Amino acid sequence: MVGPKGQSVDVVAHELMHAEIHHRVGYLKRFLQLPTWFDEGVAMQVDYRTRYSLSPQDSQTADYVRDLTTFSSFFKGDEQAVVRNYASAKQVVASWLSKVGTTSLYARLQRLKNGESFDEIVTE
Repeated sequence: MVGPKGQSVDVVAHELMHAEIHHRVGYLKRFLQLPTWFDEGVAMQVDYRTRYSLSPQDSQTADYVRDLTTFSSFFKGDEQAVVRNYASAKQVVASWLSKVGTTSLYARLQRLKNGESFDEIVTE
């Protein structure tokens, strides 16, 4: 849902990407098998707000976000910590997509829907 503070192209695009992921893999697989960092990182690929961009030195430490697999772990902390989690997820997913190709995302989500594990679909 998009409230009054979220009425921007970036926020709407971000939320629509979550809806697309939900459509592609289904409710249960999205919430039980997709790590939160990946779900948010994919949604951040269409969100260009500058506050969610990492500096070059911060980009080198973004991999910590892979440990934030649950909603509660991803959104734990103050606003600054959550912004960093979003920015790090954006960077990690962008790096992965640059290796596997952006056009492979939907095919990989289909593989998850068809029964492969998350680890299998993200393997390069």
